Amino acid sequence: MSNQPPYEIETDGSDGEVRVHIRGRVDVQCAQHFLDDLVRAAAGSAGDIALDLSSVEYFDSGGSVALLGLQQKLTGSGRALRVEAATAEIEGLLRLIDFEALARPLTQGEAVVESVPERIGQATLDMLADARELVAFIGEVILGLRDALLHPAQVRWLDTWSYMHRTGIAALPIVSLISFLMGLITAFQAAVQLRQFGADIYIADLVGLSITRELGPLMTAIIAAGRSGAAFAAEIGTMKVSEEVDALTTMGLDRTRFLVTPKVLALLFMLPCLTLYADVVGILGGLAVASGGFDIPIVVYLRQTAFAMSAWDVFSGLLKSVAFALLIAGVGCLRGFQAQTGAASVGRITTSAIVAGIFLIIVTDAIFTVLFHYWA
Repeated sequence: MSNQPPYEIETDGSDGEVRVHIRGRVDVQCAQHFLDDLVRAAAGSAGDIALDLSSVEYFDSGGSVALLGLQQKLTGSGRALRVEAATAEIEGLLRLIDFEALARPLTQGEAVVESVPERIGQATLDMLADARELVAFIGEVILGLRDALLHPAQVRWLDTWSYMHRTGIAALPIVSLISFLMGLITAFQAAVQLRQFGADIYIADLVGLSITRELGPLMTAIIAAGRSGAAFAAEIGTMKVSEEVDALTTMGLDRTRFLVTPKVLALLFMLPCLTLYADVVGILGGLAVASGGFDIPIVVYLRQTAFAMSAWDVFSGLLKSVAFALLIAGVGCLRGFQAQTGAASVGRITTSAIVAGIFLIIVTDAIFTVLFHYWA
C-alpha cells in the first residue's frame, strides 16, 4: 500500500513571501500529513504564506482544519496566511469559516467585583421580587381553592387521594419518631429544673403545652416541608423541564387546577391530622420519661396534662398547621414552576423549596405566637 499523499506541494519565494502551490486532493484522511507538509514549507522563510488552491481537485473540512492549524502557528510567530487563488467551491467553503476569530487567543472576561452595598441591594431586590411572586401565586392558589369549594366535581380527586397518602400516611413513621423524641427531650429538660423544687408533676404541664402549642405543629410542618414541599417542587420542576407544563397550557388546561389544587388540598387535609397525631405521640414521649424515670403514675400524669391544657391550646396548633400547609404547598409548587432547563435546575429549585418553606414556617410561627399572646 502506497503512503504517497494524494496531493503535491510546490513552493517558491519572492519579496520575502512564500507561495505554496497545491495540486490534487486534500481530505480528512490526509489532513494531518497535509498540515505537516505546510508547516515544513513555511519553515523555509520568515515571510508570510500565500496559498494557491486553484489546482486542487477536492478540498473538504479536513483541509480547512489544516489551514487553521497553519494560521495559528504563523500567528504565534507574527506571520500571516492568505489564500491567493482558489476554485469557487473552495472559496465557498472557506467563507463559512472565520479564521481570524478562530485563531484569536481566548481571553477571559474581567471579573466584576461588586461592593458590599451592591450585593445587599441586589439581594434585597431579589428577595422583594421573590416575595411579590410568592404572594401573587398564593392568591392564585386561594382562587383555585375557592373554585374547588364552589365546584367540587371539577377537582381531580383521584390525584388528591394519592397525594394525601403520600403526604399523610407515608409520613407517619418519621412524624412518630420525631414527635416522641421531642416529647422525651422536653420532659428530660423540664425535669432538670423542676426536680430542684419538688415539682416533678409539672413536667406534664410543660410537655403538654409546649407540644400542642409549638413543637407539634412546628416539627410536623418542617418534616412536611422536607418531604412534601421538596416532592412537589421536584415533580413540577421535572414537568417544566420536559415541557409538559407548556403542553398543558397549549391544550388550554389551567395549571393551577390541574397541578396545584390537588397538592394543596391534600396537604391542607393531612397536615392538621399529622399535627394532632404528633401532639399525642409527643405527650406519650413525656409520659414515658415521667413514669419511667421519675415514678409519676400514668393516671396522675394524664390527669395533670388534661388539667393544664385547654381546647384552645390544641386548636391554636391546628390553626398554625393550616397556614403552614398552604405555605409549604404554595412554595413547593411555585419553585417547581420556576425551574429552567436541565437536571441541575431541578436540584436547585428543590433545595430552594425546602429552605424557603422552613424559613416561612418559622416566621409564620413567630407571628402566630405574638398574636396569640396578645389577643388569644
